[in-house]
Amino acid sequence: MKTLKWLGITGALIVSAVMYVKMTASHPSVTVRYRVTLEAQVDGELKTASGVREVTYRKQLGLASQHELSIGFRGEAIALDLGSRGTLFALLKEGRDSRSGPEWIVLRAFDFDGGSLPRPVELGIEQVSRLLGKRELPMDSLPFLVRFRDVNDPTTVEAVNPFNIAEHFGPDAKLVRATLEIVPASEPITTGTDQRLKWLPKYYDRQLDGGRIESISAPLRLANSL
Repeated sequence: MKTLKWLGITGALIVSAVMYVKMTASHPSVTVRYRVTLEAQVDGELKTASGVREVTYRKQLGLASQHELSIGFRGEAIALDLGSRGTLFALLKEGRDSRSGPEWIVLRAFDFDGGSLPRPVELGIEQVSRLLGKRELPMDSLPFLVRFRDVNDPTTVEAVNPFNIAEHFGPDAKLVRATLEIVPASEPITTGTDQRLKWLPKYYDRQLDGGRIESISAPLRLANSL
């Protein structure tokens, strides 16, 4: 009896393993870690900052109610310290380019047509899995850039034009270069934004103006949208 029970358990494990292999083959995924680096010149001095982020592209089960492609990402804002001028933040949000958000920026940087995953999805995932190296990021393909007039007050957030950071950080301040580099999976995702913005943990469930939902009539429209 014990032998039959053991055989039954073994058989169930084998069936589960076969099903897992089949599901993995028919619904593939790829996870990519990448580093975005920003470089600025301030009074002739080079300032740099970078952050490692992660994106996963996965083919869905193919149910009628689902999209064919599922995308997830992890990471935090990149904080470029410009000394007495303040700090420039690159958010996990698209800027001027709709494909500059954390889920698409890799595809944009590596010149995928339209910044999108090629179809069929399996082919796109296979192509992404082979990505290597570093690419230049045009200034108009950067994530959304902001600064806080007062880093202790989230409502003082202001959008920053990547072509003219001097508008907010003073003369002789210029963003000069941005790159995206594929990094090993062992490279840790960058953290620590909450150490710069002490109020951040209180806003995980609300907008930066304190509102619970976004509203186009909010007096502080930018803070309410973030």
